[in-house]
Amino acid sequence: MSLPAIQKTHLALAGLALAIASVRAEEALPSIQPTLLDQVTVSATLTEQNLDSVASSVDVTTADDIEKKMVNDIDDLVRYEPGVTVTNDGRTGAGSFNIRGMDANRVKITVDGVDQAKAFDSTKMFLRSQRNFIDLETIKAVEVLKGPASTVHGSDAIGGVVAFVTKDPADFLNPEDDDAYASLKGGYSSADSAFTETATFANRTDDLESLLIYTRRDAKETRTHGGADVKGETRGEADPKDIGINNVLGKLQYQLNDDHRMGLTAEWRELHSDTDLLSMVGAQPTGNSSPYSKFDAEDLTKRQRLGVFHEWEAFIPVFDTLNWSLNWQETETNQITYDEMQVEAGAPSKWETQGRNKDYIYKETSWQLDLKMTRWLDFKSSDHLISYGLELERKEQNNLNKTTYVKNPAGEENDISRYAPLATVDSLGIYLQDEITLLDDRLIVTPGIRYDSFSPETETDQYYKKAYKDKSYDSWSGKLGAVYKFTDVFSGFVQYSQGFGTPDLFAMYFEEIVPVGPMNIHVMPNPDLEPEKSDSIEVGLRANGRLGSAEITAFYNRYDDFIEMVPLGTVGRDVQYQYQNLDDTTIKGLEFKGQLWLDEAIGAPIGTSFKAAVAWSKGQGTFSNDKGELFKDDPLNSIAPLTAVIGLAYDSPDDNWGGEVMWTLVAAKDKDDISNSDIASDESEAGGEQFATPGYGLVDMTAYFRPIEDVILTAGIFNITDKKYWKWDDVRGLSDTYKGLNRYTQPGRNFSVSVKWEI
Repeated sequence: MSLPAIQKTHLALAGLALAIASVRAEEALPSIQPTLLDQVTVSATLTEQNLDSVASSVDVTTADDIEKKMVNDIDDLVRYEPGVTVTNDGRTGAGSFNIRGMDANRVKITVDGVDQAKAFDSTKMFLRSQRNFIDLETIKAVEVLKGPASTVHGSDAIGGVVAFVTKDPADFLNPEDDDAYASLKGGYSSADSAFTETATFANRTDDLESLLIYTRRDAKETRTHGGADVKGETRGEADPKDIGINNVLGKLQYQLNDDHRMGLTAEWRELHSDTDLLSMVGAQPTGNSSPYSKFDAEDLTKRQRLGVFHEWEAFIPVFDTLNWSLNWQETETNQITYDEMQVEAGAPSKWETQGRNKDYIYKETSWQLDLKMTRWLDFKSSDHLISYGLELERKEQNNLNKTTYVKNPAGEENDISRYAPLATVDSLGIYLQDEITLLDDRLIVTPGIRYDSFSPETETDQYYKKAYKDKSYDSWSGKLGAVYKFTDVFSGFVQYSQGFGTPDLFAMYFEEIVPVGPMNIHVMPNPDLEPEKSDSIEVGLRANGRLGSAEITAFYNRYDDFIEMVPLGTVGRDVQYQYQNLDDTTIKGLEFKGQLWLDEAIGAPIGTSFKAAVAWSKGQGTFSNDKGELFKDDPLNSIAPLTAVIGLAYDSPDDNWGGEVMWTLVAAKDKDDISNSDIASDESEAGGEQFATPGYGLVDMTAYFRPIEDVILTAGIFNITDKKYWKWDDVRGLSDTYKGLNRYTQPGRNFSVSVKWEI
């Protein structure tokens, strides 16, 4: 779709906002049907609040949304959330979230408040760890908090937060008395030939509740939109892949008495994939004159967690409620890459096949203690909800790279090494927040402050012998937000917040040398990196009433000491690179989302609604090219193109059937908004500029139906018009001269179906 056309859509959506805003307050009635702004968020303030009462933009997705919209993975999760995307890699799959141009480890991901492992991406395709360790069949809510949120969530939330909340036994049981529940669910997705089976069991006996959810997924590679089925870089089809996933969630919760509740949570997830990297066969490896004749990958990712929690309603002078939790979590990524090539066997013109097995392991083990307390204080002219607490975490990071040569005529020895030292990081966070309600509940002011400290300790051994002086960090982060209700329908909000992000240990200590012909690419460690910091301002207007809801938001974020990889120059045969702190980076943007109940507006059948959302942002900063030249005010390539989503939905009053049609419009990526300083991926080619994705429009349709009370059928057709398109996040960094661009296209027309039987 052309940019002018999408701008017309933008104006149409602005007209929708004005239409909703035209309702006079005195004529407004309470909303008969729940709106988007009636949803509850916890991530914004760590206390339960309706979305229309928080001073920031938050997106909430419920388990009901996940099921009815045919959401199979985190990429599907944000399918209709402009301003939020997911990065993808052909080998490792869906990776991390991008929120308003901030991605990777600048976005904090939590599951039940537990921090998830960080991503790692080297210059080699066999050395990458992703952050997709969540199975959505166990999730009852996902909250996306946009913008810096360090005052509430600490370091790593400098770009936003994605908070997953797992299901509880009570979500399946009657509110009172003994009860039992069981369900079986099966599904299929044609995009990746995926079969999914889920079994759920819940029970309450007296004061003891239990839950067990098991999911099995079997899938193939995600299809591309056509392309050549050949070997080598011109391959257009996806590399063949077999994927198997097992996921288990178990919970026990006991109500000791009216004031105390305790629980135990166990999670286990394991993903195994085998990939035949046909796109690498025939490629020329660095430092060798013979191409690859074989290239296979075996990847294993695993996450396991044990946690205990205690909720106490005390109502004593120090606090009204106290919640604490202790969680142990271990996350492991194991990537095995096997390749074969011809090498010289000593005698002139004599060649033999050599196999090489690269076995890389990255593991994070953490202990996390969270303590949260709240206290209500009522005064004549104001009410206060004071929240305070602390977070303690110890995280151990371990990596090991083992290279084994098979059929080795050169007699090279096997190699075992680490790319970074063993490390233990102790962190402490202490926070205080006050939600102040004034003017007969018309004004809510929320100041907050937090102190964080981080103390890494590295350890040398025979696999990493360089010793560095460890560096500790600490920082204060503050925020001040306000929501003012002009009427029962209209409100405005504003928030200033600070962000704080410690350098990743891999950015500080990672070192590798990659042969490239007669030269070496040498990535050097930098233990002197400073933390990234940010200042953010967000303002918005809301309408929430009988006709529906709408929210328009403007934001401006400034990031200081932005950490990027910078070329240092050439020393001997080494072309040196290093992560360094650069000058400030800025991101600004506008967002709109709205829902209009057409039954109230024009007399359509009850349950008919119109939805719309738009996101536009622009970013710039200081970056460098491969020659070491710095460019100030250069475009920030992590910014997504202008995106709009329009939908028409219907849900029957008895919730027995319904569906929606969604139209997604994405503008072309403007070449003026692309920096050519970072063409540095495995598949890039010299001599070209970055590939600029063309605009596109997609039409999807989903529907659900309950033929009998205990059975629900769900189906969806996606990309109905069979559009060929690329997602900007998937191809940024690729040259427009690269011959394998078709391999990065998204699936053509595809469908998903599922059936669930509640026993």
